[in-house]
Amino acid sequence: MAKYALLVDGESVAKADSESDVRAWLATYREQHVADDPSAAHVQIIERGALWWITGGKLRDRLQFL
Repeated sequence: MAKYALLVDGESVAKADSESDVRAWLATYREQHVADDPSAAHVQIIERGALWWITGGKLRDRLQFL
C-alpha cells in the first residue's frame, strides 16, 4: 500500500497512509482555505512507493482525490 506526502507550495505539511486519508485532508484544507485556495491548486500529492527515497516518489494529480 502506498503512502503519501502532502505539500503546499513545495513545503511538506502532512503525511497520509491511504487515499481516503488524502481525501479527508484535502477536504479539510479546502474548507480552511475557501477564501485563498478553494480548489487546492497549491497542493502537491507525492505517492511514496517502495523506493521513494531513491526515486523521489510519484506526483499524483490532486483532482483524483477531490
